[in-house]
Amino acid sequence: MNRIWRRWIRPRLAAPPGEPRRVTAARRAAIALGLILLAGEFAVALQYSGTVGAVLIASTAGLAAFVYRGLQALATASIQAEDPDAHRHLVDPETHLPNRQQLIDTLARDIARAERYRHPITLAVVRIAQYDDIRTAWGAGTARHAVEHVAETLTRVTRASDFVARLDETRFAVILLQCTGAQAAAYSDRVTLAVSNRPVRSSAHLKVPLYVGVEVTALEYDAARFRGPLEFLSQAGGDLILQAVRPPRAQRAALAHDPRAMRQQLVRDYYPDGEVKDFAEAYREARSRNRHAG
Repeated sequence: MNRIWRRWIRPRLAAPPGEPRRVTAARRAAIALGLILLAGEFAVALQYSGTVGAVLIASTAGLAAFVYRGLQALATASIQAEDPDAHRHLVDPETHLPNRQQLIDTLARDIARAERYRHPITLAVVRIAQYDDIRTAWGAGTARHAVEHVAETLTRVTRASDFVARLDETRFAVILLQCTGAQAAAYSDRVTLAVSNRPVRSSAHLKVPLYVGVEVTALEYDAARFRGPLEFLSQAGGDLILQAVRPPRAQRAALAHDPRAMRQQLVRDYYPDGEVKDFAEAYREARSRNRHAG
């Protein structure tokens, strides 16, 4: 019975990342009702007629499978119906978590709010350890299960007020509000332990358990140290640090005496192709889309 609970019932009762709570509650209620009906029909089959009991059991099992698949489809449709563009551009299709673009926009708002109200904010970057080895030895399907396992664990152990997003194939980011660096260390230990405590199921249904490890780095925001969310994300381990384009020393000395020429040079450095208007329109559209999505 314990094996059935761990391999079949427990994964179906767990809430996948991004699934609405009402759909999760309805799915769990349907599974519980189906188990109760199956137990009752087994009693009827043993006491009265085996043929009638077998028909009832088969019909109930088929109805339960139909309801379960329908609720899964309802969860996916409800996520996409909220905002199709946000689901396509702001949500990771594999884990249904916010992607890098939505993370940067949310991080900028949270940093501004933290500076206004003077409360700490910390960014934690979670990386799946030895992901390439898992993909090579166990296959792409098992590697996908490992990613889903880490995403589900982060959603489960993280506070509802915090923000969980997926950066790339192997990394996740968590914005911890009103959290110092010392408090983030305790959160890192909790995430590491929660991920490694539960095995990941293999896509080939192997009997050998696979345990996944993660590496967590946390960095507290300091307005005097970081110039903005992108540099903060880079220093926290979530991105590469981009070097700024600077003119030669002689040209900088000449520009220092002409503020208008300096502004024109800055515009040419940021928009070398001259597409300032197109970029501004695209940026406004992206900001408007993010604002309506969030």
